[in-house]
Amino acid sequence: MGVWSLEFADDQGLSGSLQLTVEISTASFHAQVVVPDVGVIVVRDDEVAPPKRRDLLVVRAEGLWAELLCETPDEHWSFGLEAFGVRFDDEAEAATSDRGERIAVGFDLEWETPDRVVGEVLVGRARHALDGHGTFTVS
Repeated sequence: MGVWSLEFADDQGLSGSLQLTVEISTASFHAQVVVPDVGVIVVRDDEVAPPKRRDLLVVRAEGLWAELLCETPDEHWSFGLEAFGVRFDDEAEAATSDRGERIAVGFDLEWETPDRVVGEVLVGRARHALDGHGTFTVS
């Protein structure tokens, strides 16, 4: 059981987060990315099978594959996401609605101490390079 959370942003306005919460018999996965001139894309599944390992956290559900991999404890993690999310015009709409445009979203990210996040965010057919900062926590 536990909670793994990553938040990231760069100087170009690209930002996002992901959170995997694992209970005894179930797990939930939430991700969000804000892409300038595109909007807010949200991926949310509150009932996924929990991962079998704590060093390779993989969750799968319809329209969702996510992997959190500990490369070096307390120093380096990799995050992969392939999913369908829902696009909203802004964060206020994303917080209050569950109806929007369905769109493919992906993360290929690396977190390293001290709080550096690099990689790519994919939205639809577009790739957005990320070289920014972020925080990663495990509780």
